[in-house]
Amino acid sequence: MIVWDSFYLWDNSASAYVDHEFAASDIPGAAVSLIGQTTDKIYLGLDRKFYAVFFELEVAGDYGTLLDWEYWDGSAWKNLPIARNYVLDAVSGVIQFRSPSDWASTTLTGVEAANTGLKTEDTSAGTAKYWIRVVASAVTTIATMKRSFPFPNYGYTTPSRIAQFLQLRQDFSTTTAPNIAEVERIIERIESRIDRYTTNSWKPNYRQDETYEFSRHGIVLKRQPAIKVIDLSIWDGSAFALLADGRSQDYFVDAKTGIIPITRLLSIPFTYTRQSTAWGFGEFKRSLNVNYVWGRDFDEDIASGMVEDITTKLASADIISNYDYTAIVPQGTDRYSLEQKVNYWRENAEERIEELRSVRLWVP
Repeated sequence: MIVWDSFYLWDNSASAYVDHEFAASDIPGAAVSLIGQTTDKIYLGLDRKFYAVFFELEVAGDYGTLLDWEYWDGSAWKNLPIARNYVLDAVSGVIQFRSPSDWASTTLTGVEAANTGLKTEDTSAGTAKYWIRVVASAVTTIATMKRSFPFPNYGYTTPSRIAQFLQLRQDFSTTTAPNIAEVERIIERIESRIDRYTTNSWKPNYRQDETYEFSRHGIVLKRQPAIKVIDLSIWDGSAFALLADGRSQDYFVDAKTGIIPITRLLSIPFTYTRQSTAWGFGEFKRSLNVNYVWGRDFDEDIASGMVEDITTKLASADIISNYDYTAIVPQGTDRYSLEQKVNYWRENAEERIEELRSVRLWVP
């Protein structure tokens, strides 16, 4: 799974950055404090654009009704176009937004004056990244974080891998044809096609307000494996009431299979537990509501190498077919023409995509 390249808390009291990259990566350890006062800030950095952020907290925070989520546009911090808000007020949640077209990559010292506590890679001599800044206007309770990760726009291959595959003389950039933004869009389109066709995914995805019929035996999520079930609630006749997660609570989650057994019927409204046909109709129809994050771990899944190869070949074939390849690809003395290679890449990729359709999780 893609993790943060950089995760900092600007601790204004200490006038220094605190590196939370290790804490955010889901490696066992103590939870870390986030924004503790209105002058503190969170900085999230990644080498590619992303469209959502997941947080899992040990202690939920209270920052009022609003956190400011901002991005760098090349000259100033601007508010992100939020699609789904999250103010660190629940033990897990997802903030979703539309990746801005004017989002500019930079080093952190390129946009902020202070550099105490920064890794070298985030100083002026480092590597440009896409940054989000989080600011609070009120702090009542400080949130403590167990882990966090981004939802990248693409994750199966990179422009650099494609350039290497095509044996280009240089990496894609803002001045090449196609430029790096165009190559990234090609990758995004192909990854979306792979996900839809195979009904699998090798990156995190968020499913919101997915509804199910009630069963005393539990439910099976429509997408697996589950990375995190954010919440499960049941219609009680007037509203959706949250159920408690845990074997000794209302339900627990088998993440690999996506199975969620119901463990305590005593906490379920009587309407659902009695022997009757009434609960399957009317307002009690599809009465379970779940929000969750799902997807395979690209770093660990057995099929990830195949996924990377397919994506790289299809993206390379699109580039050769739609741009003046004679200007970017060395001709050499190969006995096969570029047209023959492109046809082979596509045929090989299509055959292997069929294999991915049958990839299902093996659970011992």
